[in-house]
Amino acid sequence: MHHLVIGEFVFSVGDKTPIMKFERTSPGAYSEVSLIYDARSEMTGRPLETLDITAKWLQYGAQESVEKLRTLIESPQQVSDGQGINLGKWTIQQLKEGKSALIHNGQAMVTDVMLQLKEYRE
Repeated sequence: MHHLVIGEFVFSVGDKTPIMKFERTSPGAYSEVSLIYDARSEMTGRPLETLDITAKWLQYGAQESVEKLRTLIESPQQVSDGQGINLGKWTIQQLKEGKSALIHNGQAMVTDVMLQLKEYRE
């Protein structure tokens, strides 16, 4: 089973690319408008949603997986969850990689990955 699919990249325990944390933020469609002696709510439309994904990979091949994710930055990607629910298209806003527990040849035994995705609407 898999946790999440972004484009052709699969987050799963079997592929040694599990997700530790998944957060989806859906902002409201109303904004606060400041007035001289008051404020009011105004319908401004629904802003784009965001996904924040955190992963910790404990393996030698983590660098290859991070590089595969980097190739997806260039264009919007189809995203679906582990239950097969289509979450629509998203763009990768940021990919952050951290390495720790380095061994003698500089390879990381632990790779922390953080992804920020933003909803893509046409």
